[in-house]
Amino acid sequence: MSAIAGLLAVANYDPTTSEELVSEYQETILVRNAKGIGAGATLFGLMSKLKPENTETTEFKWFERDPVTTTVYIQGAVSGTTNTTIAYADASTTGNVYALTPVGTILRNTRTGEHYRVTANTIPATISTGVTITRAFAGTAAAINDQDTLIIVTVGKDEGATPVNAAYENASTIGNYIQTFNSTIELSNAFKASKLRTDIDGPLRERRIQALERVSRHIEMAYFLGKKNRTTGTNGYVYYTGGIKDAVDNLSASPAQVLNGNGGSGVALSALQDWMSSFMNYGSDAKLFLCGPKSYAAISTFALSATNGFRIMNSETVFGMNIQVIQTPFGELDLAMHPLFKEIPGLNDWGFVVDLSLVVQKQMEPLFLESNIQTPGQDSYKEQFRAKLGLKLKFAEAFGYAYSFSKVIAG
Repeated sequence: MSAIAGLLAVANYDPTTSEELVSEYQETILVRNAKGIGAGATLFGLMSKLKPENTETTEFKWFERDPVTTTVYIQGAVSGTTNTTIAYADASTTGNVYALTPVGTILRNTRTGEHYRVTANTIPATISTGVTITRAFAGTAAAINDQDTLIIVTVGKDEGATPVNAAYENASTIGNYIQTFNSTIELSNAFKASKLRTDIDGPLRERRIQALERVSRHIEMAYFLGKKNRTTGTNGYVYYTGGIKDAVDNLSASPAQVLNGNGGSGVALSALQDWMSSFMNYGSDAKLFLCGPKSYAAISTFALSATNGFRIMNSETVFGMNIQVIQTPFGELDLAMHPLFKEIPGLNDWGFVVDLSLVVQKQMEPLFLESNIQTPGQDSYKEQFRAKLGLKLKFAEAFGYAYSFSKVIAG
């Protein structure tokens, strides 16, 4: 029976029991930690600002050569101060290294300061034959230790001398793969045509945003943690592009560019400095350190003490990133929090050092939206974001990464 008299109130139309009252909804979906479409793809975004290089093959290669050699290493200790035969550690049986020190070469022992003058050197030579030297050409004669480092200071020749033997250092061939990245959007036609509280124009736009964010994150994580690999797939090969970690790990069995932060126990300052010197001596004087909250705090907190050459110089915003400029004894380290490392618990205490001048995005297909790829006649709508991209990282010695890094301690 309808009300005859009295004051009507909301209680008469309780929204939990009646559908007559209009409920209010915000016409968007709020996303945690989002920084726009493709949220979290910081490195991918930065590289998109740089000029990419096109490639015509799935496997792309390039050549790298270090500067001409200026050091050689002692093979075997030489006791006393009068022995005049030394051998080089990296000579093998080819004698290539010996060609770098012809007769007249001046060598300086970095440990003792003694200078030697090469007086006899038969090319090709071996460890067993070695070279003959004059001791104490400059400095004081001292015992020579195994693996002592000798700097090639200069080469002097007498009047009318014939040319020295030619010496060349070959370039190394480095390669990586183009990886196919994609992310799919698929809706039934009935759902695609529906009106939603979150988007009155329909559900397609929001699903596109999610798909774009997903593929961008796949690209981003591949650039950091991807392992170069080719495996057999259903219709051919599946290629994976190698990332920064893979390139650094391939430098040696235990590359100096990798820092184990020892978790809560902390890493000694001396170990931190050794790590920084390993990559700061190569490439640009300023490096970008993309890190999680724990590794960010470790560097930032230590720099606040303004000791041992670490200082916070200033903060700036570049491409939407808040960058804290840290002055270190080895150069400038630009500190930036990476949103994915903040979001993924296992990467909270990780960080990657990037030299933007030495990293290039190779592309066979740029990231694009391919529409209408559903099966003809199927009652659905389907599209995908797709890209064929790879990472070209030149001179991996200029890069580095840290893990389990949350504290710096004295020592």
